[in-house]
Amino acid sequence: MDNLTVAEALYEIADLLEFTGGDPFKVRAYRKAAEALALQPDPVEQLVREGKLTKIPGIGKAIAAKVTEMVETGRIGYLEELRQAVPPGVRDLTRVPGLGARTAMLLYRQLGIDSLEALELAAREGRLRELPGFGPRKEAALLQAVARVRRRPDRLSIGTAAPIAEAVAARLRSHPAVLQVAVAGSIRRRAETAADIDLVIATRDPHAVRAFLDGLPPSPLPLDPVLVAPEDFATALFERTGSAAHLQELSRLVAVQPPAAAAAQAFEPGPDAADAAVYRHLGLPFIPPELREGRGEVAAALAGRLPRLITRADLRGDLHVHTTASDGKATLAEMAEAARALGHRYLAICDHSQSLRIARGLSPERLREHVAAIRRLDQWPDFRLLAGAEVDILRDGSLDYPDEILAELDVVVASIHSHLNLPEEEQTQRLLRAIANPHVDIIGHPFGRVIGQREPMALDFPRILEACARTGTALEISASPSRLDLSAEHARMAKEFGVKLVINTDAHSVRELELLDYGVGQARRGWVEPEDVVNAMDLPDLLAWLNRA
Repeated sequence: MDNLTVAEALYEIADLLEFTGGDPFKVRAYRKAAEALALQPDPVEQLVREGKLTKIPGIGKAIAAKVTEMVETGRIGYLEELRQAVPPGVRDLTRVPGLGARTAMLLYRQLGIDSLEALELAAREGRLRELPGFGPRKEAALLQAVARVRRRPDRLSIGTAAPIAEAVAARLRSHPAVLQVAVAGSIRRRAETAADIDLVIATRDPHAVRAFLDGLPPSPLPLDPVLVAPEDFATALFERTGSAAHLQELSRLVAVQPPAAAAAQAFEPGPDAADAAVYRHLGLPFIPPELREGRGEVAAALAGRLPRLITRADLRGDLHVHTTASDGKATLAEMAEAARALGHRYLAICDHSQSLRIARGLSPERLREHVAAIRRLDQWPDFRLLAGAEVDILRDGSLDYPDEILAELDVVVASIHSHLNLPEEEQTQRLLRAIANPHVDIIGHPFGRVIGQREPMALDFPRILEACARTGTALEISASPSRLDLSAEHARMAKEFGVKLVINTDAHSVRELELLDYGVGQARRGWVEPEDVVNAMDLPDLLAWLNRA
């Protein structure tokens, strides 16, 4: 029983409590406990055995008892009771944008709606309008949303797929017949979504490994393993990583055959070393997996012009996170200490502005109090806490705070959260006006998309890039796996225009601070280098950039 498995069970309890109308403090307690357990370096079985669970901040006696129950029996009775109370189809309703857990339960209890099909039928028959808050317009909007959900490919976000893939790979590494294993395919290339888990496994006993694979618990994504002899591992990893377009680019230059030279290198430490052996055999420098999309990377390799891609180690901090002052789940002190523990040298607190009432946006008075609290807490010799705000861009392009308020902040992230469906010209003018404000440092999640749920806003992006290049305004790559906004293509365009990028988590919890890796993967897919990224700067250079006006 590993920590992640138990943490996922606690997260599920928290989710199900939201459906059943549980106490919000209890929901938060389970989420905090899950987060603490997932980040805990000691194995959960050891913690149970030594009676140390309650020494972990966020885990009290009641939750510790449930963790112990799962470790000792493989189940949590309370979780099973909650699952009985919330049918799986009702949980599925929350895939529809705009339908939260409580609304889904209301639909179930009042109208018996327990599936997407039942929701669609009720909307078509006009039965939803029997409930408070539902009318013809909302029914029509829900029908469109259900249609979008149905059109979604059967894929999971990289933030869900990658941990599942790594967990499967870790289990395989524990088997004595597995000599080497690597995750390949779209997950290795850090694509935004994945349809399956490609695995390359080196073994001398494929029958034993196949039997082990057959005995693994069901995975949310289908496994697509290939079992090879150790001497074929490097070539198999290269081929199964793809993409097809990348392999086609290579095939125009050379006849790609299983390289004998790679066999001797198959057991160099780490999968990248084995992969590099194949490229050496082909007379090419190593092409990082994130670039292998058939978009000029082979020609760049031949010309010696591959970029030195940004890495997680290059980042010095995070310039967009939230706290309980608005809609975050952790306090100011908790977020700061967690960032320090991750090795950050600085962190910008950017809670929501006043117009975003659903997120408890801060009035000017509350913002000033919040800034004062940030200044009081900022007393570390090796870490800087920056006072900022995520300021709403209103429909006319003006900002949600007056300039005299913005001038008091260290960092201003300007974002669009409303009127996402304006015509392209109106939306572009709206964003251009915000970019022109000298107090704006960063445009947050510029296209406003949510992958698979909300389409990007219509924007004339070259004009946006020209304006950012002129004003020195940076564009955010949101590391949230549900957003990854900018896309890799747009990040590459920004780099070509000379526009600075910022890789931020938009974290609303301690756990989400660790999402930077996904933003880095997106940036690497966009050919982004350290010098393109604002938060790859050391603190003095960052402060100089923030004061550039």
